[in-house]
Amino acid sequence: MGSLRNPIGPLPSSIYWRRRAVALSILAALVLLAVWALTFGGDESDEAGHESGNGGRGPSDPITPGPSNSESGDDERPGGRDEGDGGADSAGGDGGSGGGDSEGSGGSGGSGGGTSGGALGGSSGSVTGGGAMPAGSDLPVCDPGSTEVELSSAENEYAPGDEPEFTLTVRNDGGEDCRIDLGRTATVLKISDSEDNKVWSSDDCPPNGGSAYVQVPAGGKTVQELSWDRKESKPGCGKEPADPAGADTYLVEASVRGLSAAQTSFVLAKD
Repeated sequence: MGSLRNPIGPLPSSIYWRRRAVALSILAALVLLAVWALTFGGDESDEAGHESGNGGRGPSDPITPGPSNSESGDDERPGGRDEGDGGADSAGGDGGSGGGDSEGSGGSGGSGGGTSGGALGGSSGSVTGGGAMPAGSDLPVCDPGSTEVELSSAENEYAPGDEPEFTLTVRNDGGEDCRIDLGRTATVLKISDSEDNKVWSSDDCPPNGGSAYVQVPAGGKTVQELSWDRKESKPGCGKEPADPAGADTYLVEASVRGLSAAQTSFVLAKD
């Protein structure tokens, strides 16, 4: 203990005390550096780990992407009126009576045949010359005195397996735009055989009785392309399978509420 308080050596004791003070200062500095490294270094390591895990942007995005517009489900109702066109896509039976939307169910279900979609039960093409109207539109209903209904068949005779195609045209000779109702109960397409027996009708099994107004421009026309799947229909959506129409001459009649009916004929050839 005496050597610690009174250094022994050839040099003065003050020099030894200075050396001890320097050594103690260095030791204290090393201790403080070690404490700082353990305290602040650990915090920075935790923050770095957090940022590397999340990329500094909060919760990570899911790996699996959501469906794109092209992957969305089909919005159209099989055998019914397209919501987007207000049911302005032509005539035919519904899915229950064997008809269906051209992009929906086919025309073989139920007991009756039909066309492939639209207000009357089906359309093989889009409506031209006029667009669908909202239910509360104040556009006047087409006047019978200035509105004409025309119906034509694409062919006079159809080979076995070929579906008859028709064109329904509504002309507006008036000076103002007007509207017609192509709903399933307001516009009816009926097909009869050579003995005047009804074979198919678009109002045998309509999915609903709602209106489907379509605008007819002044001095213009609205055209619908229709098709028939060659199967019979029965009132009330019969449950029996639909019978195919046989070879015969058929009369087609289109009746638009408030306007004169239009007719055309065609032949289903023998096998």
